[in-house]
Amino acid sequence: MRIVAFGPAIVAVAGIILILMVGGEFPLAQQVAPALLLALAAATTIVGALLPRATARVDSLHHEILVVSLAAMFTAGIAIALSAAVMMLEPSQNGLLLVVAFVGAGFGIIVEHALARELSADARRLRATAGRIGTGDLDARSAIERADEIGQAARAIDTMATRLASLESERTDARSARQAFLAAVGHDLRTPLSALRAALDALEDGLAPSPDRYFRAMSADIEAIRRLVDDLFLLARIEGGNLEIPRVPVDLSELADEAVEALTPVAVRKSVGIRVHADDGMIAPVGPNEISRVIRNLLDNAIRHTPHGSEVLVALSSHDDGILVRVLDEGDGFDADLRERLLKGLAGTARPDGGAGGAGLGFAIVRGLVESHGGRLWFEDGVGGRVAFWLPARI
Repeated sequence: MRIVAFGPAIVAVAGIILILMVGGEFPLAQQVAPALLLALAAATTIVGALLPRATARVDSLHHEILVVSLAAMFTAGIAIALSAAVMMLEPSQNGLLLVVAFVGAGFGIIVEHALARELSADARRLRATAGRIGTGDLDARSAIERADEIGQAARAIDTMATRLASLESERTDARSARQAFLAAVGHDLRTPLSALRAALDALEDGLAPSPDRYFRAMSADIEAIRRLVDDLFLLARIEGGNLEIPRVPVDLSELADEAVEALTPVAVRKSVGIRVHADDGMIAPVGPNEISRVIRNLLDNAIRHTPHGSEVLVALSSHDDGILVRVLDEGDGFDADLRERLLKGLAGTARPDGGAGGAGLGFAIVRGLVESHGGRLWFEDGVGGRVAFWLPARI
């Protein structure tokens, strides 16, 4: 706006100075030119202030550029005509000057048309892309390659569309995981609740031949519900970042031995062998109860899904300034889709064979507990189920 306000006056003053310096052969020009140039500057200022408001109502960028170009050429033409009149040129000279100005204006319109057509096409493409994105087509892209403001706007819109598509994909994945989680939790709750309902009906109707046995079964169902609720609260604390774990130096090989001892009865029923291979000095600052739960959960999952008569290996070694724990079995393993679902959120089961695993709470909690220690958990490629996690040896 400052250029429109002060630019014409600056140009007029510069022109007056130049005319006074070099216009000695035209005394009349020196006398009349200052007033004419100042008047022309005032007119240019008024046109410059009004023209943007007028062109803002034009519905085509092509037409807008044409109007601006014609206004610029008209202003230049007036300046040329006034200059010719001041210098008192011959009529034939005036006519020749006007012809040259007219031809120059024609060339200018052709150049303007070439420029405006490309600008107008890109502007329409940009508008169409924005409209498609507004209707939900997040794959729409402008494909405009320019270095000016239109190109910058196009790149901004394309970047926005890419980000929106990524967020929509994440939202869809989160919604699917949440639906699967709620369905699986409902299934896990329905089983003990149905058993409790059946036991209560039998006791109320006097159909229970051994009430004590029914009470023990009901107590076991209530304990299963309590564990599930505790797991839900623990998972909520992990996801909310509110889990604080006191850490002490612990030999992880001892935690592995304790997990093996606790799960040996389960392994014996399936004729599964368990072996622990640990390097010396497997000490890390951890929460003993939390990491013990991690190892037991992974080991229990491996025992349940490895074939009868096979072996499960728990291997501990030093790795990258920390402790690497690997649980390996000879089962069907984890396919790529299940790996992705387990690492992103919750899956319905722990293995593709549909075995136990409930709502995937166990794995979600394992992953959360490992990450709460500053560690990481992943699946290894190879035969069988191969899960590994790493914990730092120092806080």
